[in-house]
Amino acid sequence: MTMERQKAQPLSAAPGGADIAAAIHLVRNIVLESALDCGCRDRVHEALRELEDFERQRNIVKLLAAAREERRKVALLTEMLSDFAEDDTVDEGVVETASLMFLDIAAAAQEGSRILRDALSLRTGE
Repeated sequence: MTMERQKAQPLSAAPGGADIAAAIHLVRNIVLESALDCGCRDRVHEALRELEDFERQRNIVKLLAAAREERRKVALLTEMLSDFAEDDTVDEGVVETASLMFLDIAAAAQEGSRILRDALSLRTGE
């Protein structure tokens, strides 16, 4: 057989990706690992590879949309903080609220970073 077996690239970084990756893996095992040696194996292998590529790209798009949502959160919270400390008065409630907003910004930034790393790992196939 002339076809080279490729290790399936992980698709599970985006929601729902694990189910699709498992289904592709199952089909690959059933068809490509069967004892039958027919010309259709190369076509099936290529179709599965194309499906994996399509699914990977779809997951990357989902992850990028999620990262944009985290960016939107950061921008909104930053805008809300723009009124903080315009003067030198210290209001305990305002300071506490601002403190919580900074924590929310940090959490959204960290989540956005994680999401982008997931998207990059899907793109590079790691």
